[in-house]
Amino acid sequence: MHRAIIFDATGTLFKVRGTISGNYNKVLNQHGIKLKQDIDNNFLKQFSKLSNEYPSFGYSMDVNNDGKYKSLTANGEKNAFLWWNKLIKNFLSTSSNLTNEQIEQIPLSTYKELYNKFGMDSGDTTSNNKIGHHNFWEIYPEVKPTLNKIKEDNGCYLGVISNFDERLTPILKQLDIENYFQNNVTTSIDCGYQKPHEKIFQHSYDKLLTIDPSLKKEEVIYVGDNIKKDVIGSNDFGFTPCLINRNNLTNDDIFLNFKENSLLVPQKLIIIKSLFETLSYVKKN
Repeated sequence: MHRAIIFDATGTLFKVRGTISGNYNKVLNQHGIKLKQDIDNNFLKQFSKLSNEYPSFGYSMDVNNDGKYKSLTANGEKNAFLWWNKLIKNFLSTSSNLTNEQIEQIPLSTYKELYNKFGMDSGDTTSNNKIGHHNFWEIYPEVKPTLNKIKEDNGCYLGVISNFDERLTPILKQLDIENYFQNNVTTSIDCGYQKPHEKIFQHSYDKLLTIDPSLKKEEVIYVGDNIKKDVIGSNDFGFTPCLINRNNLTNDDIFLNFKENSLLVPQKLIIIKSLFETLSYVKKN
């Protein structure tokens, strides 16, 4: 049985509330910026393109680590705002009727407002800001009951690994699930690597070893929704991979990826449709 579970964040623990386009429109329309229809795919395309060019929000340890998008908060913490500012400009150039000159004239405060609202905008007095609710993110229904059950019955170690920026911990806190993870939240901006790179998994595993030096890699389940980043990445590192199949992929869709990577053994993969099912794979007290 397994003694630790580490989760992916978006698509596993929580998701965008509504749609990307709807949320961006909420903010940008207030500033007179109109977006084209069906922009979600374009946003993901622009995100993927910039992520490949400047991984880990410009903080990559080995790719384009030139400081172009590095910035620090007032507390000296890493900040992804410059990277996201570039992403939104790229996005607007292809998803709005604005010229590049008009995009450059948009006040910096507009970009910061958009960035903050997808984090934890504590200054937004017009929103439902209570703990457990986030205007732009929402947890899946079974998340808290599952985490509570694991905490009560199993006592196993919990953590999060995500290709996210410094806003992840405030988001988890706002969604009222941060306390389950014992400060074991690993992001790509923190460690300089993004999934499926083995070093982001090593970063999280090292945190677990400080709590329990006897914990073996194979005793750790990693749960995620992306086959390449989550399943292949965690498997290659030595964790037990678990696919949360929220998109109802067929076995052919899933196992096609296994044929392309010799380290993957299909029999080792756990496939679930709800996080409740992870309870069957963890050691009970």
